[in-house]
Amino acid sequence: MSVDPYKIVVFLHILLFAYWLGSDLGVFICSMVGRSQKLSEDQRRGLREAGDLIDMAPRTCLVLMVPVGLTLAVNYGSPIHGAAALAATWVAGLAWLWLVWQVHLQHNSSLGTLFWKIDFAIRSLVMAGFVGFGAWCLATGGPIAGRWLAMKMLLFGLIILCGIVVRIMLLSLKAATPNPAGASASAAPAIGAGIRNVVFVIWGLVAVIAFIGVTKPF
Repeated sequence: MSVDPYKIVVFLHILLFAYWLGSDLGVFICSMVGRSQKLSEDQRRGLREAGDLIDMAPRTCLVLMVPVGLTLAVNYGSPIHGAAALAATWVAGLAWLWLVWQVHLQHNSSLGTLFWKIDFAIRSLVMAGFVGFGAWCLATGGPIAGRWLAMKMLLFGLIILCGIVVRIMLLSLKAATPNPAGASASAAPAIGAGIRNVVFVIWGLVAVIAFIGVTKPF
């Protein structure tokens, strides 16, 4: 029995979507329950730690979506084609994934802070690349032949943008949390609500991308 390599990549694409949304929901539940005043501080800390670990699943899926998606896009006029270009894309994607995990594993160290800044810069560049390229293809009709795929690229870039916004808001929330008696404390609930709203937007965009990929409506 022979299996078409293209279908294997499609399977990976679907698998990444499933684990992305499923694990993200787990992170959200841990975050919501972890704020309950009915729990002890140790219990809330345990939920935060569990949420941080579960959060590595959607972070991993997002990074792997880049090489997987660009591999699938070869059949639709992607400028990244050929064995050498695709191999370079996968090497870069796996290197980025290593960096993302180092941010998690060394988050309490100065090296972890440096990795976080590098990861933030990479996300910003990847976001700009997908949004810009997707918008350009939609406006000009090429080189991506299918408008549905160009729209998926643009929306994927917007998902990364939402993630960047969440990171910035988390920094603001962290700055407000250590000072419960200060003026910044009043901003914490609003920041938390804003983060939840952005997460809902991410979930919606992921669902729309999946729908466009399956139906190819335009």
